[in-house]
Amino acid sequence: MNILKNNEISRTEPNTSVTLRDYQKTALAQILKKWEDGKRKLLLQMPTGTGKTVVFAEIARMKSVNGGNILIIEHKRELVEQAVSKLTDNSISAGIIMAGELEDDSKKVQIATIQTLKNRIKPKADLIIIDEAHHVAAKTYRKLWNFYPEAKFLGVTATPIRLNGEGFDDLFDELIVSDSIRKFIDNKYLVSIDHFVCSTPDLSDLKLINGDYEKSNLSRKMMKDNTLNELISTYKSNYLSKSAIVFAVDIEHSKKIVEYYTDAGINAVHIDFTTPIEKRKKILDDFRNKKIKVISNVEIITEGFDFPACEVVQLARPTKSLSLYLQMVGRVMRPAAGKSKGIILDHANLWLEHGSSINHRNWNLKGQKNDINKKTDPEVCAFRKDGSLKKVNREDLREINGLKIVPLCEEHKRLFIFEDKLTYSNKKNFKIINAYLLYKEYLKSRNVILTDYEFNYIQNRLNVLNKQVAKDRQFSEGFWYYEERKLQSQSLRKDDTIINRSSNRQMQYSR
Repeated sequence: MNILKNNEISRTEPNTSVTLRDYQKTALAQILKKWEDGKRKLLLQMPTGTGKTVVFAEIARMKSVNGGNILIIEHKRELVEQAVSKLTDNSISAGIIMAGELEDDSKKVQIATIQTLKNRIKPKADLIIIDEAHHVAAKTYRKLWNFYPEAKFLGVTATPIRLNGEGFDDLFDELIVSDSIRKFIDNKYLVSIDHFVCSTPDLSDLKLINGDYEKSNLSRKMMKDNTLNELISTYKSNYLSKSAIVFAVDIEHSKKIVEYYTDAGINAVHIDFTTPIEKRKKILDDFRNKKIKVISNVEIITEGFDFPACEVVQLARPTKSLSLYLQMVGRVMRPAAGKSKGIILDHANLWLEHGSSINHRNWNLKGQKNDINKKTDPEVCAFRKDGSLKKVNREDLREINGLKIVPLCEEHKRLFIFEDKLTYSNKKNFKIINAYLLYKEYLKSRNVILTDYEFNYIQNRLNVLNKQVAKDRQFSEGFWYYEERKLQSQSLRKDDTIINRSSNRQMQYSR
């Protein structure tokens, strides 16, 4: 067997057609090093939209030019086409094992759908690459380990966790985790999201089957007139100029959504796995070209669909699956020209079920079933339309319908104290700037530095109120100019280290 060693990078001709980003180079180096150290079965985690296919295409290129045989496993036709495209970019010609395609076993790289491969003669391979590897718990995948007992394995996924919370330590030796999703946003590889709570269906009476909601009853619940009307009115009132992807429970539900959209005069189309291939391609192309405004689907666009310009996702499919949730949200996090953020319209309580999609998650091979942090940072707060913070009362979720939710971080907790200071100042009829001064004293007493995020929130909040209160309670518009200059010159010197006032970087995505 031709084992790919770490130092083979230097013996392989450089790839001039594709430039890897720094984090992709890091992932590549880690994978090669782990193989060199004897870890045969590896799982790579990278968020949706950060280029997992680019990484494994480069590994396939390096392995093939050194004489290796590679088998890439996909579970959907669209993913096969995507992998072929990336390999072509890498000057690699691959054989395809898929219904309707002629096989070519002369190629060093073979791409197969798992459904077709199980009924065909298995190609020789010393490296198996499994895309969207969160599906590997299925029996059809597990047989690969038995059929290729000496091969190296590389699984790639955004979400290394099963529906029941378990991980994949029974199939892989080690998990390689990429940067946090917030770092990808910070470096402009992904855009942040505004996540709005649009309706809160009561799912308490639904049964679970195999760990998720039973679909027939869930579909009926989500097809109630008020729920469907909220779906259409939310989009029509605020986002009519933007392309939107809707995720539905099942085919009947998706078609009903399209019916309601069409009745509202909005060009919408349904798509699912039974849609003929050519028709499916035509629909997706028309959507990309904005001939179709809204596309409603049933787990078709969760993986393998690339339309970075899309700005809106409507979540109409409640699920216990963290993987499915993050895949759906990921559809609008790819950057594109003129796009500053993605919009999530949550009609399915998914924020309540799984927390914010941009939270850092402590991925590991064991999963989170017995982890006390199974729901990472479930606490959230909300922003009203006027930009003010609101606490979330989980006993009455109707209060936050239509509001943007964000993780409840330390800065938000402190800003609720500012709101208390503001309430106090209003009761005493003090100048409203007094709330800011009291808040600064509060922070000083606790040796906490006012961050940019807090300062900007308070400035915006008080500027709005300054126009609404009586003149004797107003403050000069020039106040902030001098205040900001004062704060910029301040620093806290401790152990000869200067700590400048700065924002808590993780919260810049919640603005």
